This record gives sequence, C-alpha cells and structure tokens, in this order.
Amino acid sequence: MSAAASATLSATLSAQSGAPPDSARAEGSAGTSSAADPLRGSSTTLSALGSQARQQQDAFERNHRLGLRFYNGGADATCEVPLGRICYWNNNGDVPPPAERSDARIEREQLLEMLARAQAADPKDDWVSGMRVRYAIEGGTPDVAVTAARACGGTAWWCSALQGLALHSANRHTEATAAFARSLGQMDATQRCTWTDLTMWLDPATHAAYKAEGCANREARNARILRLAQPLWMLPANDITNELYARRTMSRVHSLARIPYDLQWGDDLLESQVRYGWPMSWSVQNGGVADPRPPSVIGHEPTPSYDFMPTVDAIEQPLTATAEDWDPKRKKARMRYAPRYATGFGALPNQFARFLRGDTTLLAGGYRLVRDLEMGRAPYHAALTLDAMDGRAPTQARRDSAQANGALLVPFTSPMLASLEVMAPTGKRAARVRTTVEPLPRTTRLSDYLLLQRGDPSVTPSLEQNALQAYGSREIEGGTQIGLYWEVYRPASPGAPLEVSIRATRLGASFMQRLSSSIGLSKALTPVSIRFNDNGRPDGAAGRSLSINFPSVPAGDYQLTLMVSGAGVVDSTTNVIRVRGAR
Repeated sequence: MSAAASATLSATLSAQSGAPPDSARAEGSAGTSSAADPLRGSSTTLSALGSQARQQQDAFERNHRLGLRFYNGGADATCEVPLGRICYWNNNGDVPPPAERSDARIEREQLLEMLARAQAADPKDDWVSGMRVRYAIEGGTPDVAVTAARACGGTAWWCSALQGLALHSANRHTEATAAFARSLGQMDATQRCTWTDLTMWLDPATHAAYKAEGCANREARNARILRLAQPLWMLPANDITNELYARRTMSRVHSLARIPYDLQWGDDLLESQVRYGWPMSWSVQNGGVADPRPPSVIGHEPTPSYDFMPTVDAIEQPLTATAEDWDPKRKKARMRYAPRYATGFGALPNQFARFLRGDTTLLAGGYRLVRDLEMGRAPYHAALTLDAMDGRAPTQARRDSAQANGALLVPFTSPMLASLEVMAPTGKRAARVRTTVEPLPRTTRLSDYLLLQRGDPSVTPSLEQNALQAYGSREIEGGTQIGLYWEVYRPASPGAPLEVSIRATRLGASFMQRLSSSIGLSKALTPVSIRFNDNGRPDGAAGRSLSINFPSVPAGDYQLTLMVSGAGVVDSTTNVIRVRGAR
C-alpha cells in the first residue's frame, strides 16, 4: 500500500476507492466483524429511519470523497512519523486546506436533518447518535452536537462519551470532564484500561515501565502526566485530558462507518487520531502528471497545533523542571493538540522575583505581551499558579482585566512548579511559561529585584503597588528608563547606612574590553554603575525603588547586579538582562 499522511496537521492517506468501509477494530484491539459491534446495531432491529440514515451517510461520504478539491500545499512535506498505511507530517506552516465545496455542506446539512429524525424515532440507536454528533462537530455547530449527545438514549458509556466529545468541542471544559468521568465509570475494566492508556503520547523509553504498573496502579501517574501536559492551568478543568478521551470517542465513531479515506479502519488510523487528532476537512493531492498512482487523500486536522507533553525528566521529577522541558515545536512529537480556545500559543516573556514575608515567600510573576505574540486587543486574562505536584490543591492568583504587562503575587513555602499564563479571548491567543521556583531561606537579607516600567518615587514603595507596573520581562530596549523594586531585610539608618551599588556589565566581552571597561574607557561594557547610601525608611519597612537610565548600547546580554553591603556583610542579587538595542 502506498504511503499516506496526516498533517497538523495534515494526514495523507492513499485512497482506495471501493474499500470495505464496515470493517472495524474495537478500541484498537482485536478485529471484530460488523455484526459483532454492538454500537452499529442489528439490521433486524433498526427503525426505518435508522436504515435510511445509514444509506444516506454512506452516499454522502462517497460523494464527498469524489468531490474533494485538490490541495496545493504540502508538496515538499516529508514523512515525519510513518504509521502503517499513514504518513504523518507537521503541517503547521503550510498553506490552509481548500474550502469545502458548497454542495458537500448542503449534503451534510441534509444528512444531519435525517440523523435528527432517526434519533428522535429511536434514541437508543448508538450509531445514529454517534453520527449526529460527528457531523455537527465537522460542520462547525458544536451546540447542535451537544443537543444530539444529550438526546442519546442508548448504551450508557457511549452516550456519556458523546456528551464529553460534544462539550469539549464547545470549550465547555468542566462539563466535558464530568461527562467523560461518567463514561469511564460506566465502562468495563478492559475498555477503561485501553481508554486511559497514555502509551501513544509517551516517550518509547518509558513504555515498558508504564505498562508494568498495570491499569489499576497507574491512576496517580496518569494524573501527574496529564497535569504537566495541561496547556493552561488557569482553566477550570484539564482540557488535554478531555482531548484524549474526545479523540478516543471520535475514533470510535469513525470506526463505525465510511470516512473520506475509503480505508478499512485499523490500528494505524486509530493511532494517528489519538496522537494528532481527527481531521476536520479533507482534500486530494497527486504526484504530478508523470505519477501513475491515484490521488492521495489528505486529512487536515486543526492548526496550529503543539506538543504539550513534558520531557521524561519533568514527568519523573517535576519540581526540577524548567521552561526547556516543554517544547511545543518538538520534532517527531508523540502528540500534538490545537486548543479550540487559542489559535496561537507562544512563549511568554517573563520575570520571577521572590520576596520574604516571615516564614513565607511571596512570588512575583511578571509578564510582558510583546508584539511578536500577536495577542490582539484587551481584555487579557492573566494567572500565576503554583503546584507542589503532590496532590495538594494548587495556589493561584488571577487577573481577568489584565494589562499588557504586570506581575501577579502568590505566597508559597516549599518548592513549586509555577505556571505563568496569559490568554486573550478576543485575539484567541495564549502564552505561558512553566518552571520551578524555590522559596527564599528564612535568613535572607536581600530579596530578588523586580524590573519596573519606572521607579516608584514615593518614600513608601510597596510590592503590591509596583507589581501593577512591573516591566514584565528581562528583555529591554536600549536607551530607555526602567525601574527596580527590591526589599532589604536588615536595619539601615542615617547613623548606620547600608551601601547600595547597581552595576550592569556586558556578557561575552573580551579580556581587553573588560580591562578598558574597568578603567572607565568603555561605557558600552558597563552602561550602568550607581552607588549610594541607603539610610532606611522612616517607617522601617523593607521596600526600595529607583529609576535607571539604561543608555543606548549594543544589543546583547548584560548582567545587572544589585549589591547591598554594611557592617562587613555583603548581599547581592543578579539577573541577566537582554538589551534589544537602541530605539
């Protein structure tokens, strides 16, 4: 059989006109005949409308297949992941698929009308309920899919799964989670074990150990993996868990009847859909005038899609994870997912700073929405979530009318995984950073510093005030003014002042450049050098703030160090600041 493919997502499958559409595999395991599949129903008990709906569905897919438009993209695509008869490649950057023919849309609407009548005549017809949900989602009417799923009166686990699928497609995450939980609870143990198996999404190096745990013992591991893979912790439910079960459900629907590929259902189609999602549109492509093979059918899943799975190290030791443990553009990804609530997903420019509050550390998570993120206009939803990944409830600060930059504050007392996220409902974009944070020691004398848009000129600056005007990242423009906020947890007074120095030094400079800088010949290498006495605040509080004029300097990385000394004791905090160059 010639190669076929799925992309992100575009899947190309070699077409087989007239291939038997009714051969199915139950949940991707042993093959079963059409008569043995209870979800298809028995020809002896079908209603007249149920039989007519099956005939109309088969005719629709035959006509749909014959009327597919040619696709001009993907000509240079290579097979990223071979899956049996299917060849998958990531098509995020390719041209969009061709628009569906208007007659296909009309015929789908007619089929949906027939399915609605058939479901009303016999709500226990599992096949009809599944097809009505399927075509409502494919036609872009998720509310109709929800109505169809709720009208299902057949097999209990199947009706619950259809409800989960429809609600997930409508971005109703909490309700979808409840529906899938009901479905899993209504399944027998063998089927539930298959549906909750994450092997297809996991690194092959972990498969043996994962399977050795057995279905009954891997619930906690699954919960940790799917929590780490959840795109946004600000959402009220885990949509990537729902996506897994939605893919299982839609694949089961596809196994029941003809689909545009005209291929017999098999494990390769199941794996393709569980790993990369199901196609929302189809097209055809040939190899050129000299290619004697028939055109291949391409299934187009939603784009852009991303690999949300963390690395093996992050799964095993989540409290040592860094932002690099999540690579949404990973090559040969084990899975990809296109969230319906965000058509783009970016890396969020950020800054984290810690401040002491007795036995507690207060984390400031700063973010900045740069133009490259294409977040669109406000409003924005911002959230900072801390999770110990030990079963305890996470802690979250959320701002639903957030500005394009700022910082959120969350207290913590032990190592945590921090997820700083911004979602733009209007622009349908999202951005995040996820990394581990450690609390400050109780004996800390100097906090981290937080970059500000401008220094706080008041004599009583506070973290809460300055968090609202945080710069939000460690990447600045040259030739601009920025502010700093920090806290000192040791006494200072006019009679016993502390000495404060702030110095920026270019990283990667040569020895001669550093030498010339040290004797004052190269301001480009040491653009900031400030020294002053800290006489303390009249109220004795810890907060300090000032403005810095960062001059126009060559683009690059600069180490910005804040040092506080007194009575023979020196404390310092430092960050690497990236300068984009002069305005």
